[in-house]
Amino acid sequence: MKIRDFFVFLTALSLPLIPSSPSAQELQKIKIGYSGTGITQYALELPKRLGIFKKNGLDPEIVYIGSGSLLSQALVAGTFDVSLSQGSEAMIAKLQGVDQRIVASIANRFNHVYLTHPSITSLKQLKGKKVAVSRIGSGSHFITNLVLREAGLDPQKDVTVLQVGNSSSRMAAILAGSVEGSIMAADFIPRARKEGFNILVDLAETNIDYPFLTFIMMGTAIDRNPKMVKALIKSMSEGIRVFQTDRKVAKDLIKIALRTDDPETLDLAAERSAKVLERRPFPTVAGIQTVLDELSPKNPKAKSAKFEDFVDLRALKELEQEGFFR
Repeated sequence: MKIRDFFVFLTALSLPLIPSSPSAQELQKIKIGYSGTGITQYALELPKRLGIFKKNGLDPEIVYIGSGSLLSQALVAGTFDVSLSQGSEAMIAKLQGVDQRIVASIANRFNHVYLTHPSITSLKQLKGKKVAVSRIGSGSHFITNLVLREAGLDPQKDVTVLQVGNSSSRMAAILAGSVEGSIMAADFIPRARKEGFNILVDLAETNIDYPFLTFIMMGTAIDRNPKMVKALIKSMSEGIRVFQTDRKVAKDLIKIALRTDDPETLDLAAERSAKVLERRPFPTVAGIQTVLDELSPKNPKAKSAKFEDFVDLRALKELEQEGFFR
């Protein structure tokens, strides 16, 4: 065992365990794909490390995919039972005739910032420049378009959009001078400041509803596995409660995920994540409308689409009726 892995193992041992798990024979295997770094990792790893998934009868295999659009394709192909990604990706797929549905939204607010090279002090200065997204059509691309439009820029005409990868890769691209700006996970704020980057927009301060972290499933999979959907939502909600109420557990988990001991990063990530995560993970009408408003100019179907077209709230409503979220 490598030294770093040994310390990760010791840290994991220090996290509290949840008792009374079903036997291995009773556990239902579930393959979960996720895109995005930082808060997405914490949200999934906490219930896994604390045994909460197991307590609720699930044996998850959690796999990282570098782009939400690639993850959406993998979900359609049956590689995963469920994905954790930005709701805009499921909505785009649904408008294209793919029966993907949002079954829960554990974050309905942005947790992103827009970073630029030190030479760029306003978004308007990005005109004629290069900006980075993880992949064309991904959630990072969607949010980038939203930010640029708000600044009066045309994302299709005024900037060159490059597919670069996740937040770490996009930050490296700015450092290398390959691009001048990118949307970024908030966990990178301390490092960005140390590198001299400009934080031109903090989307968490906008209070715009947006389906930021959503669990997405194919319609047929939901119909086949209603108990699994409920167990998944219960596990995530219980994990979020621990994250929001036990700062030490939250920081230990972030430390493992980000591989950093930097106190500023740990404090900021724990505080922001606790604020944005929702124990009662209902998607919001306003959040779905934010996406539809952005898609409408290029997709006529978005103009007539409704909230109900993109969500499947059966499991959430059952848990609500059972008093689970009280």
